[in-house]
Amino acid sequence: MSTEKFKPIKFPQDEQAHSSTIEWWYFNGHLLGEDGKKYAFMDCFFKADSKKVRIPFLKSLPIKDVYFAHHILSDIGNQKSYKKIDPLCLISKDSFKKKLLFVNYTTPVLVGEYFNSEMAESAPFKYKIKTENFSLELTSKKPPLLEGGNGFIKVLDKKTHYYSLTSLDTKGEIKIGDKIIKVKGKSWFDHQWADTFYSQDKWTWFSLQLDNNAEMVCFQYGDDKTHARLASIIFSEGDVFHTSNVDFINLKDFWISPDTKTKYPLSWQIKIPELDADFRVEPLIKNQEMTFGFINYWEGPLKVSGILQGRKVSGQGFLELVGYLPGVGKVKIIESEILEKIKRLDEFFK
Repeated sequence: MSTEKFKPIKFPQDEQAHSSTIEWWYFNGHLLGEDGKKYAFMDCFFKADSKKVRIPFLKSLPIKDVYFAHHILSDIGNQKSYKKIDPLCLISKDSFKKKLLFVNYTTPVLVGEYFNSEMAESAPFKYKIKTENFSLELTSKKPPLLEGGNGFIKVLDKKTHYYSLTSLDTKGEIKIGDKIIKVKGKSWFDHQWADTFYSQDKWTWFSLQLDNNAEMVCFQYGDDKTHARLASIIFSEGDVFHTSNVDFINLKDFWISPDTKTKYPLSWQIKIPELDADFRVEPLIKNQEMTFGFINYWEGPLKVSGILQGRKVSGQGFLELVGYLPGVGKVKIIESEILEKIKRLDEFFK
């Protein structure tokens, strides 16, 4: 049961870290390179209470607040993805100490050269994010979308604060191998925090960015029998609409992970009768599974087509699939690399 209590979201204060069980700052985006090729990325930084979050290998750490990061760079044309899991991060002393969001972090177990990653806000809703594979500047073109209307939603027995920036102009560069490529595009940002844990839960989540300058977040939380659904949409002029009357139809386009044997449904139909909306979403790249300890999930870019308010639309989006059971025992998913890193962390906390 979630103990999170509603507090009106205020900016810039609530862009910072909260004393919650779990919290994350998440970016995704579609990019066009100066080489004419298409790319996509995801970058997510997590903060968790190690004693409450129910991620087994974090419980043994002698610290309360733990940080970790996941990111992916996807080369759409070559159907290759470059994934990075940092199972534990150290943050700088000035992280979360500035007026606007600022996080500077690195992994304490160094492999090769030292590298610091960053999420930094230089002006209200203007960000820079940096990892080993990309360095991007993102500027929001719309005010925050508060999910559910006030940024506080209840899904089954879980309560969470949740807002999004749905339209971020993006420019910067990516690195593939030894090649630096200048890029531009459109991105999405989510910030969510809750006094609960999600390590054993299931959800199917979408962010959609349409060519008529409307954006939508929608999801099903739970399984096909017991679930909650929500869609929040922000239109071109900033008007918003929220509903729980949304249908998700699995189009039986599956990808089976060669690593975990998980069967992920990647193509979907999304229908919202109140908006005369009917979308079809399909993956742009399939090998996008991430594994983090005993948790496996799929995260990747989509193409979108359909109708909204009776008019044809197209666009881009992202899909996240969490809680889809692997075809092999979960113990086999635990990567030796992650466990080895965790074992070697004691020296940093003694």
